[in-house]
Amino acid sequence: MTQNILKLLVKAIEERRCIAIRYRGQRAIRIIEPHAVYTSEHGEVTVDGYQTRGYSESGRMPPFWRPFRLRKITAISVLKEPFFPRVTEGFSTDKLKYQSGLVAIVENPAHDYMYSPEALKELGPFLPGKAPGSHL
Repeated sequence: MTQNILKLLVKAIEERRCIAIRYRGQRAIRIIEPHAVYTSEHGEVTVDGYQTRGYSESGRMPPFWRPFRLRKITAISVLKEPFFPRVTEGFSTDKLKYQSGLVAIVENPAHDYMYSPEALKELGPFLPGKAPGSHL
């Protein structure tokens, strides 16, 4: 089961898609933007994720960063919902904890799109049939 969960996590990271997970002993769902899977200093496979919605045992309201231990994830679904790496919220591929034992990490978004999602909202509506970055 853990291998299947790991494969789905890697797929979600590669495709930049949100996941829905359930933690052991809990029925509630958490929606996560998975950014990195790595082996922690304690030898546990860990997922660094930005939780955008769902349950929080502490009662803390999302969004927030949180590490999730792979062995405690009992169910996972890769969602169609895409995400962009949360660089402005503190994500960096250069963190020391990712230097050894890295399994998967979100690639730098700088080359994937011209405008951030926030900038696209500020630009307003596009002409019919014209998308950002398309040629006239």
